[in-house]
Amino acid sequence: MNDNKNLTIGILSITAVILLAAVIVTTSLPQQAMALGQLDRGGDYIMVTSQFTENSEVVFVTDAAARRMIMYSYEPTTRTLTLWDAIDLGKALGDGG
Repeated sequence: MNDNKNLTIGILSITAVILLAAVIVTTSLPQQAMALGQLDRGGDYIMVTSQFTENSEVVFVTDAAARRMIMYSYEPTTRTLTLWDAIDLGKALGDGG
């Protein structure tokens, strides 16, 4: 009876160590973002993502009411969001907006 308990505890301990090692390995590996060409809309705002280079992505945020579009780039290596440019859509489209 005591040998069965020790065997069960030993098997559970080995299983726990294997699972812990698996969690550590999977969480320590870098995960590539797979969010190409995503689109979301809320009220007057439209947000679109796009891949710019192999290692960077661009986020376009459009405020339809104000007729402005702002572009940001995300650099996953440094984990930073950088403002690229802001465009007045009314002027860009030539209607004086």
